[in-house]
Amino acid sequence: MFEFPRRKELNVALFSSILSVESSIEEVTLKVSEIFRYLLIFRVSKLYIINDSPKLYNIIRKIFDYAILPPYLKRTIPRQKELSKVGLLSPMNIYSHIVHRLPTEGEVRIGKGGDFGLKRNLNIKDSSVLILDSVELDYIKYPYIYYSGFKLIKCDLDSIKTKKNLIIGSRNGKDPFLHKREINDLYEKNGITLLIGPPKGNLLNTLGLEFLIKSYNFIPKQGVSDIRTEEALISSLSILNLIIE
Repeated sequence: MFEFPRRKELNVALFSSILSVESSIEEVTLKVSEIFRYLLIFRVSKLYIINDSPKLYNIIRKIFDYAILPPYLKRTIPRQKELSKVGLLSPMNIYSHIVHRLPTEGEVRIGKGGDFGLKRNLNIKDSSVLILDSVELDYIKYPYIYYSGFKLIKCDLDSIKTKKNLIIGSRNGKDPFLHKREINDLYEKNGITLLIGPPKGNLLNTLGLEFLIKSYNFIPKQGVSDIRTEEALISSLSILNLIIE
């Protein structure tokens, strides 16, 4: 078992049109799975989805609602077309997902409607419990001091633009290592919300050049003509994880 604490807010903002280049539900599911894993690896607090494609947002939301559940609660999700390929999802493997088929002493379980994957309903509100005795099903409430995944929030670009903790990943941005003090100071004061642009590009033209000062180039001297969203995401989060304390 492992346990990692929640961190100060490290948020990510992506456009729902990140899935616009995929042509099948298999490809969509695999891409969403990859993005979710990156967010969980770096203990991202919130994923803001800028809803520039409502149909694609709906797919992201449904896959998220399924993926973030512990294994024993997935059975509560009804069959849906958008979930037809969730067998391709990588295991999310956050703290509350690492459980045995049968309850085991020392496991932390998250419940929904009193269902904690046990033989009986615990009749308590949605909570986090620590299993003390697998035979008697004895437990205690366990506080959410550990990282339990990110929240997914639908929004528009205007609401992201007003965030005081906004930084932008852009090839026209500053060197993050030369400005690591300002990045770390921002994180300590307000947290960080990292914005990655849509597949069509031209994000700074859409935002306005006044946002150039909030931009950082997390992949300097790139060797390809275009950087995909998932590539920009893991590169940016990797560097931010080294900079923020």
